[in-house]
Parts: sequence; structure tokens; C-alpha cells
Amino acid sequence: MKTFKLCSLIILLDNETEPKEIPLIDGLIINKEEVHKNWLLEVVVSEKWEESFKQLHNLQQKFMVEATITKKTNDPATFVSTVKSVNKLNENISILLDGFLVVKEDDFSDMILRSIIKEGYTGEEIIAEFKKRKKDRGRAIQGALNNAFVQVKGKFFE
Repeated sequence: MKTFKLCSLIILLDNETEPKEIPLIDGLIINKEEVHKNWLLEVVVSEKWEESFKQLHNLQQKFMVEATITKKTNDPATFVSTVKSVNKLNENISILLDGFLVVKEDDFSDMILRSIIKEGYTGEEIIAEFKKRKKDRGRAIQGALNNAFVQVKGKFFE
């Protein structure tokens, strides 16, 4: 197994259209190095998220997670996840997520390019827009996460 520092976490629920960035106090992500691409994510967040994650846990609802590891400038990975546990700490909560990797760094770049072409960019405009979106990851991340959600919804979501 390999363990990495979790730098950012964004979630997208089945019934929502906009991703939510979850402010992290701390976090780890563990590659279980299994054939099925299973990962564990442990996140420490403020108590204000407790009810939301407890509800996801109680329903065993699957949702999309976009995680960035080691440093915020790295490309994110996207997972279909479920909440395994929600534990109270002194002032915060610890959430354990089980995730199945569905989008890697190369997939992310592919999604950005597909989105740019679909929007009608051509020639040198494609290169310029691709560089811009890779630099300004916010809009690109949101689009990629929404695209990934649509792609895996039928496979993982009932």
C-alpha cells in the first residue's frame, strides 16, 4: 500500500449539479494497490459536515469524489465513493471513504480536450484554451467532474 497527503477534496452528489469543495483540516489517501483500483480516503473536517456525511453513510449513497494528492498543483483523481465511517474527534470529525478510481490524470487531460473541441474551438485556439484551463483548474475540474459523473452514473449508480 502507498499513502499520500490529501490536499483537496471535491464531491458531487447524484441529486446535485454543482460540485462542493470540502475544506480539509487534514487528510490521507491510501492506494490499496488492488486490481480493482480501490483506495481509502481519510479526511478530517469541521463538525459542520457531520450530518451531511452521516446521512451519506446511513444511506450508503455512492457519490463522486475528486481528490488531489501531495500538492494542490497536481492533477486530481476522480473516484466513486461511499462513506465507511464518521467519527467524532475533539473539535472535528474524521470521515473514512472507500473509493473506486474512475478518472486518472491522463483521463482528466482528455476530458479537457474533448470539452474544448465540443465547445467549438479550432486550430491554435485549442492549444491556447487547453493551457488556460490546465492553469485555471477550477472551471476545468468542474467540467471534468461533471463529465465523469455522467460517464459512470449508469455503471455505479442505481
